[in-house]
Amino acid sequence: MALPQLDEKEIRYRIFQINDFPPMPISLERLLEVIQNEVASIKELESIVQYDQTLSAKIMRIANSSYYGFRGKISTLARAMVLMGFEEVRSICLCTLLREMISGKMPLKARERETFWKHALVVGRVAALISQKRPWISKAEAYTLGLLHDLGQVIMAAYLSDHYHFILKLSKMRNIPMWCAESAYEVTHTVVGRWLAVKWGLPEVFQRVLEFHHAPEGAPSYKSEVKMIYLADVLSNSREYPEFLNDDVTLFYCSDLCVTEEEWEEYREELDAIWSEVDQIWNLLK
Repeated sequence: MALPQLDEKEIRYRIFQINDFPPMPISLERLLEVIQNEVASIKELESIVQYDQTLSAKIMRIANSSYYGFRGKISTLARAMVLMGFEEVRSICLCTLLREMISGKMPLKARERETFWKHALVVGRVAALISQKRPWISKAEAYTLGLLHDLGQVIMAAYLSDHYHFILKLSKMRNIPMWCAESAYEVTHTVVGRWLAVKWGLPEVFQRVLEFHHAPEGAPSYKSEVKMIYLADVLSNSREYPEFLNDDVTLFYCSDLCVTEEEWEEYREELDAIWSEVDQIWNLLK
């Protein structure tokens, strides 16, 4: 099975010349600004949601679902958001906006799409968990970095689908993670992620995470944030690839971020609960 030879300059040209390349939605741009603001309030989130019909409907439907079990019908957006809380509303808004933007662009089977999004949600939640003992990053930013870290895969699936599906097959055949399977080739999801981040004008920390989350030492800045997402990614993938949990690289980054053995074990023990929660949220978001 030979991979078509794809020149990196050619791929860069193809991506930047795509006429229907998804622009960053205004709602997503505003949402990221709010999340970056450490003193942002639920009111500021509401000011974004109330003008987006899709977001409003999603919040109301989820607030009235059995998942939350609030007593009585929630009839106003403001009350729904207050009861659900800033973090939950932020999570639902981000996922909804991203899914709406790219759902028609991903030539993936339903199962593949579900796997991608659940992984993103778990990495976001694990990153938020790790951030609680790291005062240099907010929980909201850690979650968002985790959720968005693999956006390069989305663009590859949409615009370089032959290349993307070849890598997926190679990954399954060799029973190795996708990032290992693609490492021998110039065009990787991290390279594409960097191009997307630049095109969207995302903050530098997002650019670094999208490009270097599998090779944190290469990041010229925001190394700590990138290492955190690396660790969250390792934990998220540990069901399929447990060998990375305690390898030398992982232990080195744990030491670098002052993650103790006890703390690392706590995160591992939280994984089942996080996956269960993500399964429920995914069903609500569908």
